[in-house]
Amino acid sequence: MDQLFRLSVRSGAWLRYKSSGAGFRLAIRYLDVPVVLWLLDAAFLSSYLFARLASLCIPLSLGPLARKAAPQLVWLARAEHQDPFRAAAARVNLGYMMVCGAVALIVISFAPYVMRRAGILDPAFENTLIWLVLGQSAPVLFGATGLLMYAVERGAFCDLLLGITGIMFLAGLLALHPQDGLLVAQMFAAAQLAHAAICAVLLTQSGVWPGLTALFHTEIKLF
Repeated sequence: MDQLFRLSVRSGAWLRYKSSGAGFRLAIRYLDVPVVLWLLDAAFLSSYLFARLASLCIPLSLGPLARKAAPQLVWLARAEHQDPFRAAAARVNLGYMMVCGAVALIVISFAPYVMRRAGILDPAFENTLIWLVLGQSAPVLFGATGLLMYAVERGAFCDLLLGITGIMFLAGLLALHPQDGLLVAQMFAAAQLAHAAICAVLLTQSGVWPGLTALFHTEIKLF
């Protein structure tokens, strides 16, 4: 009972911390939307927004997994012995990789068909979609970096990195003046991947195996 009480208290603290910066994170993660509303002509805008909407299937599919795993990860990260936390982090990374990879393939397969049925024709749509999906698929390569950074009490630094990569994204747009959505998608994906990669490197200091390397953890047995 005492263990459950501690888990509940720590989970509540984690949720309060997450909610405190929710507005900032939301603004940065959707920074490209107001940018394209300002930059792109109507001919390119609708296809970019449709591709962006389709790519959101990936984080939405990961949300239930994150909510389920977060309380236990927070509790294990504060335990004296870290081996159970590292094993749990490896399993979560593997789960993110499988869910994210599967949803990404579904989006890339079906979104162009829906686009054609809607009568929106843009030769660059498929490439734009691939780049936006690539940015959202950072967990395939680097794992559940955001979730794990909060679990090991580095959430503030994770948010700081998110803000820095957002500023770099805007600076790149100002320098290159893109005329279509493809370049915007490429730069936004680069910002997302850079943020995930830096967080993954930092998590190795806590013994967390990033992304695909979770397959080599001793408690992950495929056969």
